Amino acid sequence: MTENNTNAQVSRSSKYFKLMLIILLFVQILDAYTTTYTASFPSKIIEEFLPNYSPNEANSIMALSIGIATIGMYFVFINQFLSDKVGRKTMLFITTLGMGASALLLALSSNIIQYTIFLFLTYLFFSSDMWIIYINEEAESEKRAYYTNLLLAGGVLGPILMPIFRSIFITETSPVGSWRGMTYFPTFLGIPLALIILFTIKETSKYEEIKRGNVPRSSMENSSLLKVNLKYLFTSSRKEEYLAILVMSFLTGLNFIFLQLAESFAASYTTLSESLINIVIYIVAISVIIAYLLTGILADKFGRKPLLYLFSLLMPIGAILLYLGGQMTSNNFIIVVLGIVCGYVAYDALQVLLRIVVFEVVPTDKRGTGSGLRAFTQSLGITLGFMIGSVLTLFFGLGMAFILLSLPLLLNMIFIFKFLKETRGTNLSLIK
Repeated sequence: MTENNTNAQVSRSSKYFKLMLIILLFVQILDAYTTTYTASFPSKIIEEFLPNYSPNEANSIMALSIGIATIGMYFVFINQFLSDKVGRKTMLFITTLGMGASALLLALSSNIIQYTIFLFLTYLFFSSDMWIIYINEEAESEKRAYYTNLLLAGGVLGPILMPIFRSIFITETSPVGSWRGMTYFPTFLGIPLALIILFTIKETSKYEEIKRGNVPRSSMENSSLLKVNLKYLFTSSRKEEYLAILVMSFLTGLNFIFLQLAESFAASYTTLSESLINIVIYIVAISVIIAYLLTGILADKFGRKPLLYLFSLLMPIGAILLYLGGQMTSNNFIIVVLGIVCGYVAYDALQVLLRIVVFEVVPTDKRGTGSGLRAFTQSLGITLGFMIGSVLTLFFGLGMAFILLSLPLLLNMIFIFKFLKETRGTNLSLIK
């Protein structure tokens, strides 16, 4: 590694960058698996903990349970604020360790209340974005979206492993409670990976520049750092752009229920067998990989805004297709697959694009706070989406809940057109 003196920019060697990239790839695999694997067996939680309820009632309770657990996502904001306070490395270590430990606790649940509590702990640590802060502060500006989506695409190995493990542990003949086998992978990867981070990863060069005084750090030394950072976000010349990102993140969050309960919809409202559901999950994982790669390439070539338009429209389309698949009594496999794929791809792509745009709008010493507030706002949407979805599911069914929660995303068209500037190629060091 090469580091210049305190009066110059901090630099990292290409060898270190490659090592960091590999470690961050495993973090993203763990993060992606932890984020998605609980979505692969809600029907099995219902089977074990809610066996005496109708499909609408059971899925309504399940939505409420997950909605309560998503309150853990609010602490992502604190995690990212602390990354501005104590550093990116410390929080990368803590959140990675937390993902491994929470998986072990999740496996110990014996009723729906315990499951909700331990799922809360799972949500507390995943999607903290520490890895994406790392890559965005170390990569060249013209390749930022490429490296981000490269890690995201590689990280989809996590969701690919999910159907593999699901097909091993969950079959037509598997006993009740076999879903616990899905927790083994994050448990045995997360804890050792956290130790590797502790002893090998360095602080990001951009954050080191702040620590060394190369970037003004008056706010870093201020005892009211959070207040200072928040005041900046809402008074800067780009406040309208940032506010639009927050609203779009909230509307995106309303649809997280789709990702978490699409499997339960397929099990409760369609005629698909367990083996066909496993195939659906395989197809979704492969589609998301392709989407991530294309999103990175197209976002760097054509810009962020065109893709934000596209995926804001794709989410309602996916919800409608999935609902139609549930109305068919036979030959509905393709419609169900298309619906779930469209919904997953749209949600994940929107989330990634909004993350990237935040990094390209907010300066380095405010970036953790700005990114954390975006995640917090999305989490509010996620919780509200589950709460509203629980009521809608009870009265109208899960498919109709998906549709009604996706329609507000059409408002993104207005926010993108009126408030967002194209941020492709932005130099993060020059953001003021």
